[in-house]
Amino acid sequence: MKLIKLLFFFLTPLFLLSCSDDTDPVQESKGDYEFGYFITNEGPFQNGSGTLTFVGDDGNIQQEVYKSVNGENLGNIVNSMFIDGDRAYIVVNNSSAIVVVDRNTMEKLAVIQGDEIKNPRHFVVAEGRGFVSNWGDPFDPSDDFIAVVDLDANEVRATIPVGEGPERMLETSEGLMVALQGGFNFNNQVVLIDPATNQVIRTIEVGDVPNSLQADAAGNVWVLCAGKPSYADVETSGALYKIQLSDFSSTSKEFELVTAHPGLLNFDAGQLFYHMNGQIYRMNPGASELPEEGITGLEGFYYSMTVASGELYGTDAGDFASEGMVKVFNVNSGTLVNTIEAGIVPGQVVFP
Repeated sequence: MKLIKLLFFFLTPLFLLSCSDDTDPVQESKGDYEFGYFITNEGPFQNGSGTLTFVGDDGNIQQEVYKSVNGENLGNIVNSMFIDGDRAYIVVNNSSAIVVVDRNTMEKLAVIQGDEIKNPRHFVVAEGRGFVSNWGDPFDPSDDFIAVVDLDANEVRATIPVGEGPERMLETSEGLMVALQGGFNFNNQVVLIDPATNQVIRTIEVGDVPNSLQADAAGNVWVLCAGKPSYADVETSGALYKIQLSDFSSTSKEFELVTAHPGLLNFDAGQLFYHMNGQIYRMNPGASELPEEGITGLEGFYYSMTVASGELYGTDAGDFASEGMVKVFNVNSGTLVNTIEAGIVPGQVVFP
């Protein structure tokens, strides 16, 4: 009898475990593009179409993934892409369209276009709605705007007039911040939009040509300003601004060389990164001065740059007419980790 009880004691958990395994739901894949990241490729300027490259977590690289799924081109100049959950919003600049896709399958869900999408630049989601920066007529400095998109209907519900050249946008605790870079001219402002009322509630003056902005963990927004380029009437130096969201006060650090025009600001692992004159610089947000030397091993003239999880993804557009590439570096060691073939003019690396 004792032997039977012992056998029952040991075998019962195994039986229950076996039954549990049989009834556990199987996690099905959402699609071929669930695990990995995308590279937007602008494509030839004024003719041809932009494309998307997909890099899987398994290292597999697929070109023109949108066309392969939908049997059609994206359109002229794929400027940017924003992923929100299982949807992705692809901004096609010259075609004045936002192509909405299932980001796991690349299946087209909708196209947002019409009079209220004109020369779109970037897309973000804030408080359950989409916001698109638009240049309007690039030769008219007074018609630039932010389009507000109903994400359920994929339709524009409102437009918000802003100053010339709205580009990058950033959702913050105080509202949506928009960098006014200047379009075909030069601007020097960041505006704050209340997403609940679709109104500009604050205008903050910064340096010339604010091209990128990032938030840190301490409640600050950093704005990198390139300064006016050499072909402007007066060339000006770049500057890095810190805006405190608690009271919107700002401080700045100016770059000494007038000919130094920084860009591509990133924030990763508590550090700021930016590109200037073929060098990549890293800066602690608490530093009192700008860094004097770039990171050894990361030198290069990148068309765009993304820093994520300790790796730098720098796009190389080559001759702007043939396929480019993305170089992946470890930012701590400065070593090249991978080189990825992309499409014509790779412009942005996009992670889910």
